[in-house]
Amino acid sequence: MSQRPLSKLCIQAEKKLAQLGKKRDDSSLKVQLNQQQNQALANMILTYRGAKEGSNVLLWQNSASMAQVLEPMRVKLAQKEVFLQQEQLRIERLWRNQLGRQQGLKWLEKQTNIQEKSRVARSEQAIVDDMAGFYYKHKR
Repeated sequence: MSQRPLSKLCIQAEKKLAQLGKKRDDSSLKVQLNQQQNQALANMILTYRGAKEGSNVLLWQNSASMAQVLEPMRVKLAQKEVFLQQEQLRIERLWRNQLGRQQGLKWLEKQTNIQEKSRVARSEQAIVDDMAGFYYKHKR
């Protein structure tokens, strides 16, 4: 594999890694936001369920019905959290795979460069040896 395509592959791998890193960060933020919303709803439900509005039955019924309305919302958020966590794990796995691929390409590029420099050095040494031999033969 020549150097140029390998360099292009390295650049592409780095770009893909950066994209997946951004997706990974976004996914983490979504999970955190969902957890905060879920916690806020749970607190509201506890507040409404624990509300004792004295002797006013209408206020007590209103609190109870608000708690009943909020509960399905909390359940939906809990389901969404499971989905978001699964998505976060999927993106994390993709990011790790891409990181390995990118590091492997960098290593291969480095090894290729080392081999190329070694080949050039051997070639140059062979030319110098040939010239020295030619000079030595004609000097006598």
